[in-house]
Amino acid sequence: MDYGADPDTVFRNAGAHEEHFAPPPPRRGKPYGRLRLLTIADAEAAPPRRYLLKGLIAPGELSLWWGPPKCGKSFLKLRLAYGLALGVGMWGRKAKPCRVLYVAAEGEGGFAARLLALRDAMGNAGDAFQYVAQSTVIGPPAGDLSAVIAAAIDMRADIIVFDTVARTFGDGDENTAQDMGGYVASVDRVRAETGAHVAVIHHGTKQGDTSRGSGAMVGAADLIVKVSKGVDGEPSVAKVEAAKDDTDGAELPFRLRVVDLGLDDDDDPRTTCVAEEVDGRIQRRKPLTESTKQALAALANIILTEGKPLPVGPLMPLNAMGVEEGQWRAECEARRLSLAEKEKDRDRVFRRAAKDLRDAGEVAMREGWVWLLRPGQAQVNA
Repeated sequence: MDYGADPDTVFRNAGAHEEHFAPPPPRRGKPYGRLRLLTIADAEAAPPRRYLLKGLIAPGELSLWWGPPKCGKSFLKLRLAYGLALGVGMWGRKAKPCRVLYVAAEGEGGFAARLLALRDAMGNAGDAFQYVAQSTVIGPPAGDLSAVIAAAIDMRADIIVFDTVARTFGDGDENTAQDMGGYVASVDRVRAETGAHVAVIHHGTKQGDTSRGSGAMVGAADLIVKVSKGVDGEPSVAKVEAAKDDTDGAELPFRLRVVDLGLDDDDDPRTTCVAEEVDGRIQRRKPLTESTKQALAALANIILTEGKPLPVGPLMPLNAMGVEEGQWRAECEARRLSLAEKEKDRDRVFRRAAKDLRDAGEVAMREGWVWLLRPGQAQVNA
């Protein structure tokens, strides 16, 4: 290389080329120190609100997911977060593929099993979902706060989950506004330095009427969701108690499906749970009609005699047996589920029974397949 030549000529001969980068958009408003004074015109030019999960979870915001112990809140939040890593939403809400950092500071011993159950049910999210499964304290004192922020920046996290407030709180007293305010300040720092949505999981009081501790977290949250366990066969519910820029009161039903993990070293069975959405609005569970019971018995029988493992795919449970919907329909026809003369009338009876069984949490239908959600409770009539 001729180092005496014109530098531009040398670089071009070496294959270099000039690139033109678009300048960043100018900052809007008139500056006053670090503050900027905006006008209506600036509001008109502002970008529209973005979502990670439509109408629920937005970038850079704080959400609080709370409920009594054993209500399924951690299972639900893990399912939501893992789904976002795959770009899969819940309850018909569109999702953006996200990069997720999950801090599993409570129950870390079983977290790997929960995660693998989701992988088997929904698909492999790869490095879009990363997690910490050890004691983590973000404050006060903020011993691990910088490490969490560094990890989130390094993996370019879009959403960060702290499970739970109690396990990441530290030495402070969550009942005092000062200490809870310090925790909120730590969360705000995470949001400011990463731009990610931060979701915190929190326990409720013994009375179950509000989240535990000082109300400073409630006052800071952009979204507050209360999780309640279903009773008498009803689905559990995640209810939107407050949303800064979205609609309050939405009820988001779900169930916990038990997943068999095989035997441990002592040959005892191991299980975990996966949260699954429930279609439709929450209603009191109605007793099954005779025709619906017959349709359920027909399904149990056909799965017992002709069932096959469900195909692998998103939202399809692992190691579950089922049949194609047409097989179930034919079995119901053979058992004379309906005595109507016209085929369309008989089909209407079948469709109504199938819907009632889905709403009751007895069966699930997806991708043309149908299977029992509670196979041990279905009576088989040969």
